[in-house]
Amino acid sequence: MTGTRISINAHDGVRLAAYCHEPRGPVRANVVIGPAMAVPQKFYAAFADYLAEHGFRVWTFDYRDMAESAVGPMRRSKADISAWLTNDYDAVIQQAGNGDCELPLFVVGHSLGGQIAPLLPSARRIAGLVNIAVGSGTVRHNQPRLQRSSRLLWYFLAPLLCPLFGYFPGRRIGVIGDLPAGVMMQWRRWCLTPEYLLTGEPAARGAYARAAYSVLGLTFGDDELLLAAGSRMLHEAYTEAEVDYREIEPEQFGLQRIGHFGFFKSGQEKFLWPLVRDWLHQRAGGVGVEIGAT
Repeated sequence: MTGTRISINAHDGVRLAAYCHEPRGPVRANVVIGPAMAVPQKFYAAFADYLAEHGFRVWTFDYRDMAESAVGPMRRSKADISAWLTNDYDAVIQQAGNGDCELPLFVVGHSLGGQIAPLLPSARRIAGLVNIAVGSGTVRHNQPRLQRSSRLLWYFLAPLLCPLFGYFPGRRIGVIGDLPAGVMMQWRRWCLTPEYLLTGEPAARGAYARAAYSVLGLTFGDDELLLAAGSRMLHEAYTEAEVDYREIEPEQFGLQRIGHFGFFKSGQEKFLWPLVRDWLHQRAGGVGVEIGAT
């Protein structure tokens, strides 16, 4: 099964590249996958196909000026995370929810895609949020071996290279990936505050507290980037939502490695993907679903 490439208009008219993965049978729910920082939507294609095989219509997309949504040199980009959130991500949410208003709409957020989901203008339309490797990027919540290089990144590299190149040239230096300057500098602000976006973004804490949907949080003990303490902090900010938070070690599933990105890699349909599939089935009504089936 492969997705169909489509074009979605962001709220300000920017054209975004997206894919819609349709199930062969009845649709149980719509699912939007919110990508991590500098991760292209094709990284999520196998997982999207898997969910489609189990009755979900799945939408993937690239933020403006990234991967298949890129047009022209990145140095011309005026994007920041707020534009990605309110114009791009939210437009995909609305597109997914407008086709059949009776179907529940779920979001699977990877890292950044889960961090910012509560701030979506259309968050009220979300029936449930699945957070994969979602935690705090603030320096104190980085893995200890990264904390020194993180300070170098935020205090020296980002403020020097963004004005010099007009964007953050992450590929050249082997850090994160290429990012629009506005994205990098907004992210920098979050990462230099004690509680990440909860203190770095004025509306964030209130948005988390108002969330009325169910949340599944999967954090991995061998995450090479983020400490579990930062993930717990963000999930504890959901003061009204029902939160199913799980810290998973690879050996629980007979795996050698999961890390920050391993959940979405092919082969996890035997181990980790059923955790999300079953959670989504239960909250979509479980129609015709045998929970635990592979």
